[in-house]
Amino acid sequence: MPTVVLDLTALDTDSRLRGFGRYVLTLARGLAGVRRGNITLLGLTHLDWHGRYRVTEQIDSFRGEADVKKNPGNQHLAWAYRRRVALATAMRRLGADLVHLPTPEATPLGMWTTRCKKLVTCHDLMELRDPEHYLTWMKGGALLGPAILRRRYRSADHVLAISDTSADDLRRFLQVPSERITRVYNAIDHAQWSPARLATDAATAARYGLASPFLLYVGDLDWRKNLEGMIGGLAHARSEGAAVSLAFAGRLSQEKRARVEEQARSAGVSSAVRLLDYVPDADLAALYRGSLAHLFVSRDEGFGLTVVEAMACGAPVITTHGGSLGEVAGEDALLVDPENPHAIGEAIVSLERDPGLRDLLRRKGMERAARFSIERQAEETFAIYRRMLG
Repeated sequence: MPTVVLDLTALDTDSRLRGFGRYVLTLARGLAGVRRGNITLLGLTHLDWHGRYRVTEQIDSFRGEADVKKNPGNQHLAWAYRRRVALATAMRRLGADLVHLPTPEATPLGMWTTRCKKLVTCHDLMELRDPEHYLTWMKGGALLGPAILRRRYRSADHVLAISDTSADDLRRFLQVPSERITRVYNAIDHAQWSPARLATDAATAARYGLASPFLLYVGDLDWRKNLEGMIGGLAHARSEGAAVSLAFAGRLSQEKRARVEEQARSAGVSSAVRLLDYVPDADLAALYRGSLAHLFVSRDEGFGLTVVEAMACGAPVITTHGGSLGEVAGEDALLVDPENPHAIGEAIVSLERDPGLRDLLRRKGMERAARFSIERQAEETFAIYRRMLG
């Protein structure tokens, strides 16, 4: 029986709390329910420096064991080096026929010494799309960075791209042949992200100090997330009489929290900005449901999973055409220019003043979100496994 290994080890790093972690957990949950025929599917949960490993057949049960709040940078660095130097040894000892790396960093060395094929997920090529901001010296800089990315994806037997935008970038920047790329959209668990309001929703919002109407942003705050556009849009909306606030949900460094506070002060909206820190998913779903809108005016994205989460919860979405966002949101959200705070503010005002528009976007958003199911993602991913195994 052929054996496929899904690498879950990134869940023992701070990736567990980020988009990578959501992707791995959701994919594992979906794959656990796929009809596999004669294929054995294992989850790699632990890998040490010497290629010793632990695997599980219950791939949807592993949630990571490390304290990801403690020294997250060190955890991630150690994980990356273990994968580079030890994954090939582990796959050879296990007798694996295919390994899927759902987090693409840390390309394993020595895979040519095994019979094991390699599938790598490409989330985005932000380093090549926006090199000024993302092709840092830690990622190889302008000289080595592109070569590292080229090796990462061109050494793979196949690449799973999470959007057409990412697939196009693989061809455009790295010349990966089309026949070695398959697009499989990200997905969400619709039982978790539901529009059904709970009796506790209002109390959940109050516990975070939120009163309607509020906008909700979810995620980190690197350059592409466009803090300037969010704060500028909020300031414009409030100048037009919209009594709306903006909540930031996500674990931010002290430096980034200070940036938010400084920009809010400069724009005169400090009283309308809330920093919530990390919000558990159960609470986050309630906040989506209670929000005026999910504000996600990113300059560039490989997918934009929070757009789908918000739509599934019945929240209107304000987003952009940045990267794949127009592809994912379609015509079922308000799309604005990320560099135009006035346009962002006008979108906020229109939602605050027009209940009919809110209801329309809620309905259209829920219909669109239904396309991004974990069952569909899992079936399409497993179909890649079958093709690669012949």
